[in-house]
Amino acid sequence: MEPAEYRVWVYAPQHVRPVDGVSYDAVPTEYLERPSPVQEALGPQRPSGWVLAKAGGRGSRPGRCLHAVDCEEAPARAPVLPLERALDAAEQPGVRLCSLCGAAAELDPVLTGFHHGFEET
Repeated sequence: MEPAEYRVWVYAPQHVRPVDGVSYDAVPTEYLERPSPVQEALGPQRPSGWVLAKAGGRGSRPGRCLHAVDCEEAPARAPVLPLERALDAAEQPGVRLCSLCGAAAELDPVLTGFHHGFEET
């Protein structure tokens, strides 16, 4: 057996009670901020917004590419587009959605409809 730190959310007095005759003065207690149920369900969120970049370079198609704002391929200091403007840009000829950052996976269902891929056969 090896000593290890273990943390758990407990709510006194619903979950724990002191044992009669035991002093807890030497027990280190750290009060943790409890995340909201929404934060617990969604987990860490990426920053909101989209960036439109010129596609170019050797071996790539000319045009523009729409990236999530935190994509490695997004240009620094480019204007951040809200969702509506990003969708408008995505519908323009020559604009593709980045598959590295998930822009394609996130925006394509909005553009083509959520029923895509769920058609009845």
